[in-house]
Amino acid sequence: MQTLKKEFTYIPNDILFAEVKKQIQQGKNVRLKVRGHSMLPLTRNNDEALLVPPTPQKIKKWMPVVARTEEMGIVLHRIVKIEGERITLLGDGNVGQFEHTTPEDIIAVVSHFYRGKRTLRTDTALMRLWSIMWYAVHPHRKRILKVAWNIKRIFKP
Repeated sequence: MQTLKKEFTYIPNDILFAEVKKQIQQGKNVRLKVRGHSMLPLTRNNDEALLVPPTPQKIKKWMPVVARTEEMGIVLHRIVKIEGERITLLGDGNVGQFEHTTPEDIIAVVSHFYRGKRTLRTDTALMRLWSIMWYAVHPHRKRILKVAWNIKRIFKP
């Protein structure tokens, strides 16, 4: 029996998100893999995110979005402040690296995250509460995550 080999092609963000933006502007939803660790503990590398069009009703504080930022290019981070046309983003796993964008530079809003068979909606009251609490401890995130990873390592089967 022949084993199928999975092959992957990595596409640079600017090319990938130009197509994502095109699909979103056509009213389509896009599901893609998350790369990186800036949204820990909410997402891990290779989790998936469902991106939906960024209507004004969906662009609100605490929602994760994909946006072109002044500082980092394109990121998937959470809205932590809206001041008129200036929107401040912060990755859940970041301590002090804030990014800034505008409503016009938000490519998509994340409506769901997927990890294996688990699905997490981003617009629930529980998710909003979690986001507020996690933001409140943002100066201590590195220590909290380090303790969590050490506990996980101890109890890993």
